[in-house]
Amino acid sequence: MGDLDLRRLRYFLTLADELNYGRAAEVLHIAQPALSRSIVALEHDLGVRLFERSRAGTRLAPAGELLRDEARELLRLAETLQRRVRVADREDRSITIGFMPGLIMTPVVRHLEERFPGLQVNVARTSWADQITALRDGRFDASCAYRPFDDTGLTVVDLYCELRVVALPTDHRHAGRSELTLADLDGDVLLQPLETVPEWPGAVAFGPPTGFVSPATEPTVEEKFERVAAGRGVIVIPESAARYYHRPDLVFAVVTDLPDTQVCLAIETRRRSPILRELMRSAHIVSCPDVDEASVGA
Repeated sequence: MGDLDLRRLRYFLTLADELNYGRAAEVLHIAQPALSRSIVALEHDLGVRLFERSRAGTRLAPAGELLRDEARELLRLAETLQRRVRVADREDRSITIGFMPGLIMTPVVRHLEERFPGLQVNVARTSWADQITALRDGRFDASCAYRPFDDTGLTVVDLYCELRVVALPTDHRHAGRSELTLADLDGDVLLQPLETVPEWPGAVAFGPPTGFVSPATEPTVEEKFERVAAGRGVIVIPESAARYYHRPDLVFAVVTDLPDTQVCLAIETRRRSPILRELMRSAHIVSCPDVDEASVGA
């Protein structure tokens, strides 16, 4: 990466956050002298002073403040590039497909491994937040995802549609009903981003309470279900996920006036390998289990 060493850049960012060599070394799990040598080497490579040291402590120099403001994005782009290079190198040996909970990937995995002997097809569970982000940054080669999402630069095959259901606590006022409308849920709080259910008529509480998870991190589906079971709100999920996450302290009901969810398979358009072309050609064999009637409206 030119004059910037990625390892040294990571060390710099940690020290810029901590402004204490001892604490930064502990965070990085390295010895303090090694951190000091790395920072000195980075300053030498760049020809600037990044930190000012005094008896009062360590603080960022003007050049250090500029580097800190730019370095996180620079490091993210560099790491993405590294992943892409590694992906290109191993493409004929292995691929990784992201999938949302409730979708069945076994048929397509078996098909590809039979079609390309020696190929290893890995699957990785994803979430609404990173189903496309992980595709764009090289973590996934393909993603089995739910619309809506920005499909710029992507080749997308629409597979099938699913009904959408709401997860409710067992003591909810509408527990026991198999079908509801948005009007029935007007008094409930939605525990997920509004863009996932833009038709939602009521309050939205996106973001975990203090001590639940990091405020900068979207709660997982499991964490959201814990909050639903505790009576803090509701979430809307595809019908297949209702079966996947069936649990005794929750009930599910179809929301009849919500549009169906479109299940898709997506790859980056610029990826043209025979393996990914075959994946998209055979995408229709990605399957979804029939939802057990006992798990919806129970």
